[in-house]
Amino acid sequence: MTIWFATGNAHKKAELSAILQTHGVDSRLLIPKDAGLDFDPEETGTSFHENALLKARELHALLDKARPALFSPGDPVIADDSGICVDALDGRPGIYSARYAGNSTKKLESAERNSLLLEELGNAANRKARFVCAMVLMYGPDRFFIAQETMEGDIVKSAEQAKGAGGFGYDPILFIPELGRTVAELSEEEKNTISHRGKAGKIIAERIKNEQ
Repeated sequence: MTIWFATGNAHKKAELSAILQTHGVDSRLLIPKDAGLDFDPEETGTSFHENALLKARELHALLDKARPALFSPGDPVIADDSGICVDALDGRPGIYSARYAGNSTKKLESAERNSLLLEELGNAANRKARFVCAMVLMYGPDRFFIAQETMEGDIVKSAEQAKGAGGFGYDPILFIPELGRTVAELSEEEKNTISHRGKAGKIIAERIKNEQ
C-alpha cells in the first residue's frame, strides 16, 4: 500500500516514515513532489486540525485529478499541521509557526524564527510551551480520522542555551525538563517516542492497521 503525505518537507517525511514503521505500518510513504506534483495549499484554517484537514482534502483532490503513475485509487492520505504554542505569548506563534514574522514572498530560516521568538519572550518568568500536532488520515472527503497531540516543555532562556544538532525548526529552543535536554539533543528514536508528531502518528498507525 502507498500512503501519500501532504507536505513538501523532507524532514517531516523521514520522521513520519520512521514513526509509522516503528508502529508496524510498513507502507511506502510518498509526498507530492515524488510524483512531480506541485502542492502548496493556502493554510486558511484557524486551528491546527482545520489546516491539517484542508491539506488532506487538497491533496486527495489533486491525486484524484492528476492520477500520477505512482497513485492507485483508494490510497490513503495523511496530512498534519504543527507548531509551537508559548503560554506567555498567548499561544503564539501557534498555527503561524512556519510563517512567524515572514510574509508571502519570504519565510524566515529556522534560526531566525528561533531568535525572534526568544527576543519576543524576553525575560518572561513563564517559559511553558508545547509543540502541537494535528494529524489527519483521509480515505475520502467524507471519511477521515483526526488525532491531535502535544509535547510539553520550556523555552530556553537565551540563545546560548539553544542546543542540539538534531531535528529541525524550533527543536533547539524547547527544553524537556524530565530529560534535561532540548528536543534537538534527542536521538531520533527518543524524539519519535515522545514528540507531538510521534504520539499522533502512533494513533494514526493503529487506525491504518485496523483498516488493512
